[in-house]
Amino acid sequence: MKIQIHHTALFIKIMRISLVQLIIFLVVTGVSVAGPSNAQNVLKINLSLEIDEQPIKDVLGQIEEIADVKFAYSVGLVKSKEKISLNIVNEELGSVLDEIFSSRNVKYFVLGKQIILNHSTNLKMSNNLVSIKLNELIISGKVSNKDGESLPGVTIRVKDTTIGTVTDIDGNYKLEIPGSNGVILVFSSIGFKDQEVSIGGRSIINLVLEEDVQSLNEVVVTALGVEKDPKSITYSTQKVSPAEAIKVKDPNFMNSLAGKVAGAVITKGNFGPGSAPRILLRGNKSLTGNSEPLFVLNGVPMIGGSDILSNYNPEDIESIQVLKGASAAALYGSEAANGVILVNTKKGQHGVSKVEFSSTFTVENAVDLPKLQTSYGQTDPNYNDSWGEKISNGSDSHLKEFFETGKTKINSVSFSNGSDIGQLYMSFSNTSASGILPKNKLEQNNFTVRLTSQFFNDKLSIDGSVNYTNQEIFNQNSAGGYSALPGIYSFPVGDDFSKYDKDNFEVWDPVRAMYVQNWPYIRNETFPNQNPYWVQNRNQRDFQRDHTISAFTAKLELYSWLDLQGRITYDKIYDKSEFRNYASTQGTVAGPNGGYGMSQSSIDNIYSDLLLIGNKNISADYNLAGTLGFSNRETTSAGLNLSSTVPTSLVFPNYFSVYALNGQYNKGESLRKTMTQAAFGNATLGYKEKIYLDITARNEWSSTVAQSFFYPSAGLSYILKDGSNDRPSASNVLSFAKLTASYAEVGNSLPFGINNRAPAMSLDNSGNLNPRGTLPFFNGTDTLNLNPERTKSYEFGTELRFLNNKLSLNLNYYNATTSDQILQIQAPAGAGASNFWINGGIIRNKGIEGIINYNSSIGEIQWASSLNFSHNKNQIRELSDKLDAERFVLTSFNQSRLVSIYLTRPVDGEYGSFGDMYGRVYEKDENGTLITDEDGLPQVSANPDQFIGNANPNFLAGLNNSFAYKNFSLSFLIDSRFGGGVINRTEVWLDYKGLSERSGEARDNGGVMVNGQMVDAKEYYLNQTGAGATAIASEYFFDATNIRLREFQIGYNLPLTNEFIKELNLSFVGRNLFFFYKKAPFDPEISVNTSPTSEGISSFSQPQTRSFGVSLRAIF
Repeated sequence: MKIQIHHTALFIKIMRISLVQLIIFLVVTGVSVAGPSNAQNVLKINLSLEIDEQPIKDVLGQIEEIADVKFAYSVGLVKSKEKISLNIVNEELGSVLDEIFSSRNVKYFVLGKQIILNHSTNLKMSNNLVSIKLNELIISGKVSNKDGESLPGVTIRVKDTTIGTVTDIDGNYKLEIPGSNGVILVFSSIGFKDQEVSIGGRSIINLVLEEDVQSLNEVVVTALGVEKDPKSITYSTQKVSPAEAIKVKDPNFMNSLAGKVAGAVITKGNFGPGSAPRILLRGNKSLTGNSEPLFVLNGVPMIGGSDILSNYNPEDIESIQVLKGASAAALYGSEAANGVILVNTKKGQHGVSKVEFSSTFTVENAVDLPKLQTSYGQTDPNYNDSWGEKISNGSDSHLKEFFETGKTKINSVSFSNGSDIGQLYMSFSNTSASGILPKNKLEQNNFTVRLTSQFFNDKLSIDGSVNYTNQEIFNQNSAGGYSALPGIYSFPVGDDFSKYDKDNFEVWDPVRAMYVQNWPYIRNETFPNQNPYWVQNRNQRDFQRDHTISAFTAKLELYSWLDLQGRITYDKIYDKSEFRNYASTQGTVAGPNGGYGMSQSSIDNIYSDLLLIGNKNISADYNLAGTLGFSNRETTSAGLNLSSTVPTSLVFPNYFSVYALNGQYNKGESLRKTMTQAAFGNATLGYKEKIYLDITARNEWSSTVAQSFFYPSAGLSYILKDGSNDRPSASNVLSFAKLTASYAEVGNSLPFGINNRAPAMSLDNSGNLNPRGTLPFFNGTDTLNLNPERTKSYEFGTELRFLNNKLSLNLNYYNATTSDQILQIQAPAGAGASNFWINGGIIRNKGIEGIINYNSSIGEIQWASSLNFSHNKNQIRELSDKLDAERFVLTSFNQSRLVSIYLTRPVDGEYGSFGDMYGRVYEKDENGTLITDEDGLPQVSANPDQFIGNANPNFLAGLNNSFAYKNFSLSFLIDSRFGGGVINRTEVWLDYKGLSERSGEARDNGGVMVNGQMVDAKEYYLNQTGAGATAIASEYFFDATNIRLREFQIGYNLPLTNEFIKELNLSFVGRNLFFFYKKAPFDPEISVNTSPTSEGISSFSQPQTRSFGVSLRAIF
């Protein structure tokens, strides 16, 4: 099978295609900077209307169709219940608008073909301008949003007067005022917060308006990318501002969500720059399957989870919406059990031409390194322990010398432009990072082109995009014991590390005529002990990824209330990895001549759907919005891998090629094809904009199961109070109140091939016939088919806003039960397989989530604060009777079984929880006193599987604060985790080798006190660590509670002297700066890997890093 792709050629091909598309687009649509339209011509359009008692909203809709204009206004501005009658024959639009709004305290501003409606309070407007009679001082300036885009139609008035004006199409304004002493200007616009600015003698005032996150005309992006009124949402969602998410950048932008999403546990990857995190929403729902949320890009489900989207350029992201519950994600059926993260990307805009540039440079250093003793040397110069005599020349400087200063450079540039019929967005970014371990580097390039266009008076819209990512990771870090860390951490006290450092890690071997590893402590121990510089230079692991996403969307307006939309996306991923282990690498890792392996894989995913989207007022009181659709997904994955085995060696030393594989070697090839089809629908019925009933249904057919499955949901939203029409007042304590309730059923699809019955046999490397490993359970009467895991969930929530929307609270309770868990049982002899798959368990997650937002000002200081918090309780509710043992093993860590994660049957009371840890403990009597042997050493429990604790946190909280004062900004994020625990295998090894700080202190104290008797320190720790093989797990289980300063940023908007640069911001940033509190002697966030069953286990994991840097952002 040939699946190799040369990424350079692919990139050139994509560039050619993109340039051709761009040229065609420019020629056909005439992309240009939009200029101002003639407002008077719009107002002179003649129209005829005969209206009899119809809501104003409906009348405006008819005017839009007749005059080919669009109205923009806040939801509360036009009362939905108010009805009017009109009898107009061939009158100008301006006259019609005057007739409608003259008595309703509403004025209008014409911008191109858009008519902006606003309150006329305290303003005397004529021809869209405020009448001004004073001419003592002229104030001018420009108003824009946070992205540097000009804001037309912004109202500027002198506080407590009738003096004012509005900005033109370019956001510019000019205003005469009666002097400057004590004068305050009030800036207001729909969708933005009102801002007051003191003039203070200035004649030029440029202002950036802050978006009103509580603006009532805001829309929420829901499943399938459909936008909805937030009042109609019946379930929990959370919007994350991309600007907030990337304020302090990380090479993997998904790490930047940590502490910002209620109910999300984000575990950072442990393989250096470019490694993907693990994201968990509302607890583990699958015992053995996927627990990560579905990632959706521009309405299209992606493959590969966080690992794929982590490579995306965050500067291209327009919005991030997190759908946590089953009801929110129900339209995705068997992919929705773990929630959904919706990502929408930027596109060109009408009348906006700009270039954005951002550059971030950060340095990072390893923190929370193991604390070592430096007072006791080796027992034997040839052995790497430190149980010897006291010495005076001990040092741990080799730790700090080995870890390097990591450097990250992220540069991004984008261009956007647009006219009335065509818009363009292009971007390029480069990420270059070096890790804290030597020779570990990341290079990543992202290129995006997105073209949008509208035809036939905006009846037809087209959206096409191409995104290409090339990622290369050099010397990707290995996990756990196969990394460089066992060698550097266990280097004995008293030896001189400079003899083996980066300039001396290899020596010339005249016998073999090649360089070999320089390290006297190579042994076949529990962990491979090698020179750490040899591991980083001569045990190389490289990774390469090419990822292309091509998407096309067409949307046709059939009626003013009904759209037909079709989408197709082609997602192509190609991965290649290689490892090269040089000769003289430890024998448990490679043969005498070294080792080599390579793997290639490709995934082709084609997704398409057809949607019918409607939204119509069916009467004065009722509104019906809905979606009907059909989707099809075809996924083809192919893989090829070849690698040497241990102790089989290469034919020639250090000849790294598949042609050098000698004798028996590992080989594998795979080809998998899956297809999923679904028909689905959603309907939301609204009554008087107070009560909303939301129903969804999805019927799904998957090639991994024989029958179809149906996934329904229903939700209710009730608006107790909507104060959007109230005037701001100190008496308006409660501004808005909403209650929600919902129920849904979703699934977790079966892995490929799990239901296959043939072939039951396979060939091994020698050509021998072997039985297939695992088959679906069958006893002659049971069905041949396994069912996908199924989650039934209900949730209740409330949204409250206080003090004129300054303070808000979102609170949700959820209860989700997942049945038909996929487990394995041992097959009987003669079954043709070693194991059977069964549906055999139920797991439940229930908890609360809350978000408190507060936005206010203290004088000229703008303050925004957000606190999110969550608690999740996970519990096993049932295990299949087909499981013979009392416990089902999810993972058993290391051959020593320091700790195992089990699902246990209840002896008394309830089942346990996912993440329960079991291992050895010390024996105690009924009074809790240690039981000792004749030497005074604590006795180890006869049962090696005693409950120790659980890895999952009891409570999570994140506090994000942002301040702005004039041109200055400051923000910080405090991230907290309470409860849960971590088993640390590294601490076991350090105690066993006599290297830990506590083992040195014990010797200083004459031993360890046990039940009032002093015990020799070496004997005590050798007993406790089981001589490095069977340690007492309870002694290495640490409380993971911690409170840390996750992010810090301070920025300054530089004053501008020319019009070419619209915005220039310089920021200083920091990440993982320090702990306010932690109980473990290490960072408890670090796990050995991101597997669900490795949560809470740390074994020679790469240490946490603290980073500082500078960020520059410019808009032209």
